[in-house]
Amino acid sequence: MYNIRLPFEKVEFNTYQEYQDFFKQEDEYRQITVNLFEKYECISSTIGTVIKSKGVKKEYSHLFITVNPPPTLSLNDFLNQISKTMTKNWIDSYLYVIEQRGENETDIGKGVHTHILLKLTKHKKQSEITREIKNTWKKVLDVDNYHILNIKYIDDLEQKRKQNYILGTKTESVKHLKQAYDIIYRKNNKLQKYYNLHYNIEDVYLNG
Repeated sequence: MYNIRLPFEKVEFNTYQEYQDFFKQEDEYRQITVNLFEKYECISSTIGTVIKSKGVKKEYSHLFITVNPPPTLSLNDFLNQISKTMTKNWIDSYLYVIEQRGENETDIGKGVHTHILLKLTKHKKQSEITREIKNTWKKVLDVDNYHILNIKYIDDLEQKRKQNYILGTKTESVKHLKQAYDIIYRKNNKLQKYYNLHYNIEDVYLNG
């Protein structure tokens, strides 16, 4: 069962695990609604509403990848694995950030993860791309657990939304404190705000 958070409702967590589980459930719910919207449409008429498949396959030009490594993987090894991912010959350009989930001095650095945007230079089968990515990560994490390695195929419009998600201020106010500690964590570990190679970053984020 999903716990749906109402607007402006204060949500409190007893443990850090509850905090993580809440946002995993929220992300799952959001992805379910997106998938339903992409696959089906509602057609209203005088006799009622009919739900039918859109029947149009969405073209993808980008990938959005989230990697949640195990806490036993060092930051240096994590960064090396990300670098290996960026060497694929079907990648035209990339943009990625390093984040964490701590919200205080005690928890800062917990839940380190990355969000990666990739623009494809050539159209390969999704199965081939997914297999290559999983092969890169399979020695250090459970690549079949989508909570740990999440690969989404998206179009140009969606990649702009993802840019806002990883470079802008999170829409969920409960994540604002975490973002503040992201900045501290990056500074402490000499990490950049974001890493990119030839990626077309929206102007609003270039000097942020």
